[in-house]
Amino acid sequence: MTKTDETLFTEHPATARSGLIQYNEYLMNERLVAVGYADAARRLRASFTNQPWDDVMLLPFLFLWRQAIELELKVNIRDLATLRRREGDTDPDLTREAVDARLKSPQKVGHNLTKLVKELTEHIEALNLEELPDSATRVLQLLAAMDDGGTGFRYAGVLKVPSANLDFHGLAGALDDVYRLLEVIVDAATYGEGV
Repeated sequence: MTKTDETLFTEHPATARSGLIQYNEYLMNERLVAVGYADAARRLRASFTNQPWDDVMLLPFLFLWRQAIELELKVNIRDLATLRRREGDTDPDLTREAVDARLKSPQKVGHNLTKLVKELTEHIEALNLEELPDSATRVLQLLAAMDDGGTGFRYAGVLKVPSANLDFHGLAGALDDVYRLLEVIVDAATYGEGV
């Protein structure tokens, strides 16, 4: 057993700039974690060589994109709820505490993509923003159909699809496009000023 203060981080401290990577809990937030998942997925995509061995990276690749998209949906929901409060909406479900509780609760929203997209759409409509393009909505629906709760791409044998031959570049592009769209929703709503 390890001591309670021992972690992988304490076991591997940086001793030189070469190989240095930092974790700072005070600088890290949900948006940056989403960016990290998206960046990791893009790096994995860049390593694709169209060889049979690449098949083993499909589920981890999809897991990274699903996590990035889920977190970006949650960031948008929080930010759009904030915008609604600033515009005078007094609905108690828009308080920071209510939104956080809803997004963290598996019984309410949790990791459920369908519920996240529904709530995002409600905020978009309430703020009279341009709705998500049909192509993005379609990708989100298809992603939710395969892994609505967040475990479908995490484990072998969970997906309800026995096998499929896929266009990796097309799949990667569709997921990246949706993520990039989600990244700019709040900027579009605030004319680039953010929340």
